[in-house]
Amino acid sequence: MLYLIYETKEAAIDRADEEGKYLGFDYWLEDNGKGTRWLTYPAETIEYKWALDVTDYELDSQEEADVVHSYTPLPQPPEGE
Repeated sequence: MLYLIYETKEAAIDRADEEGKYLGFDYWLEDNGKGTRWLTYPAETIEYKWALDVTDYELDSQEEADVVHSYTPLPQPPEGE
């Protein structure tokens, strides 16, 4: 797996939006906010940053240089807490 790490959730979603538009997902075609929007959605890391799985994304040369192969997810609290 390949990931890009972002400082904010918004920046990661912006990149996911860009890929969804590039792939022509329904959400973007009709501009009605319905249907698939993203190929992947960011996950919070233990460092309170945001990891976006970009394994199947078209990456530019800078993104290719910035990818990481793993990250540590933020632990989820046990259910009921």
